Amino acid sequence: MAVSPGAVLFLFLLAAAEMATIDAKMGVVKQTLLKDKLKAKEEEEKSKGKEESQCVSQSLQFEGFCLNNDKCAEVCKKESFDDGECKLGLSNRKCFCKKPC
Repeated sequence: MAVSPGAVLFLFLLAAAEMATIDAKMGVVKQTLLKDKLKAKEEEEKSKGKEESQCVSQSLQFEGFCLNNDKCAEVCKKESFDDGECKLGLSNRKCFCKKPC
């Protein structure tokens, strides 16, 4: 069974068109990912600015290892702070309270 040169050319052009479509889609995906990375970086920089204006102090009332940020925040609110989170101290996790400076 012989295949005509026209059919081979048609299949070749069809495959090339598909590859171009796939390449174009990949380009759009790459651009979208790049934009998402830039947005994430900008948001991170904004949040760093917000974090820098936060004063942090170790909780005086929290007892034991700090494994739950919600419990830490609850204790910090009793100490008149806005929020709290668990952070690694010298040898264990401790509760640190945060408020605007």
